[in-house]
Amino acid sequence: MGAPEIRPPAPHGASPDGPVGGATGAFEFLPKDFDWKGSALATVRRYPLPCLLGAAAVGFWLGRTRGRAIAGAAAGVLANLAIRQIAGAVETGEF
Repeated sequence: MGAPEIRPPAPHGASPDGPVGGATGAFEFLPKDFDWKGSALATVRRYPLPCLLGAAAVGFWLGRTRGRAIAGAAAGVLANLAIRQIAGAVETGEF
């Protein structure tokens, strides 16, 4: 009787035979016709205050970390709109 084949352990405790369970993506556990918008609206209707607090926390964090970039982008968009408005007025002669 020969010795059984002993394989070295896989890195980080993963299965040596590859992924287990057949999932190919991050959200494969959801049905194919899952309604994202409906479930999001149902969650907000069911838990309005936690959703509001979560949105405020994310907005605060985003403003603290990327506030200058957001303000610069908004200023650029507003300047572009103002230039278009002025150019349109100059072309038509409406002052």
